[in-house]
Amino acid sequence: MSEEKKQILDLVREEKISVDEGLKLLEALDSSNQEDRSAPVRQGDRHGRMLRIRVFDTEDNTRVNVNLPLALAKVAMKFIPKDVSKQLKDENIDLDELLSTITEASSGKIIDVDSEDAKVEVYIE
Repeated sequence: MSEEKKQILDLVREEKISVDEGLKLLEALDSSNQEDRSAPVRQGDRHGRMLRIRVFDTEDNTRVNVNLPLALAKVAMKFIPKDVSKQLKDENIDLDELLSTITEASSGKIIDVDSEDAKVEVYIE
């Protein structure tokens, strides 16, 4: 769920706006997102986008930062060992579909895992 939708739902829950007003805002947000998706994408709009992965291990304070240009991600997939690719397929993980989904995603955080031992964030800029 997008951050904007969560904010609208929070406003309804806090009774700052009515349910009808919240519904109208959600519909307007959806139609705005549909227009964005249907608009032609210019070459420069997606150029330079990065997949950023941040990992922080709370046990030993290790930090890992990975910044991968999305344009390079498809090339990087060719370097995945065949046995690993087979394992992923056996687990029904389609890397092409995953990359396509990530490439088409709007900017922002797409994964946020916060456990007792580690924190992982994946986002697109």
